[in-house]
Amino acid sequence: LSKVSAFGFTTDIWSSSVCPMSLISFTAQWIDSSFNLQRATLNAQHFRGSHTAEHVKQAIEEMLNSWGIEKERVHVIVRDNARNMKRAMEDLAVPSLGCVAHTLQLVVHEGLLSQRSVTDTMANARKIIGHFKHSPLAYSRLEDIQISLKMTVKRLQQDVHVRWNSSLSMLQSILEQKRALSIYTADHNLPATLTASQWTLMENTAEVLVPLEELTREVSKETATAADVIPAISGWFCFIFYILIKEHTMFFILNK
Repeated sequence: LSKVSAFGFTTDIWSSSVCPMSLISFTAQWIDSSFNLQRATLNAQHFRGSHTAEHVKQAIEEMLNSWGIEKERVHVIVRDNARNMKRAMEDLAVPSLGCVAHTLQLVVHEGLLSQRSVTDTMANARKIIGHFKHSPLAYSRLEDIQISLKMTVKRLQQDVHVRWNSSLSMLQSILEQKRALSIYTADHNLPATLTASQWTLMENTAEVLVPLEELTREVSKETATAADVIPAISGWFCFIFYILIKEHTMFFILNK
């Protein structure tokens, strides 16, 4: 490491959901003399105290010093978009970039899943899924319908609020079971119903989220670099533009 002129780093703080403990990770990437990308996990250690910018700054400084890496050799540190992480890097006086996967998470939640029409539709979908999740009898009836339709027997997927890709899985599972659910509601009640416009909204939402999930997987790979981001995001913008043109053309035809 002493011979490397510049490093790219990634860091994150992970908190356990089962015990009061946090870990901070610190990984390094660099180009060797043969122009090959190298990487190493330098630290994965207990993070003590509150997650303030000052404490994060101190932890990063200590990890850099322990490996004999001067701040002048820090090309960039990739971190999440939390205010404390951004402030810590500013106080440390090192270049930093927000994690693209975390940025996409914020974009989806704030730009799409926070829309009233989407949240209402998702809430109804959760109620429907919850009905089958908590009633073995209801699920067995839905399973019988799936078998009669020669469909693969599958359970409806419940989403997890903090992970938007689980919302996509929920949408895809309920869209896949649309016909079976329609037959079920002919004889049995559900705690919520989905209108025709809500079914269409779910289809459109899933269509937008699928390439975003693929993009998130790509930029989350161990081998991903910042150079992958611009073409990937540009490709997604082209896809969204295509959807907008398609919707506009269909609207024009229907209203001609």
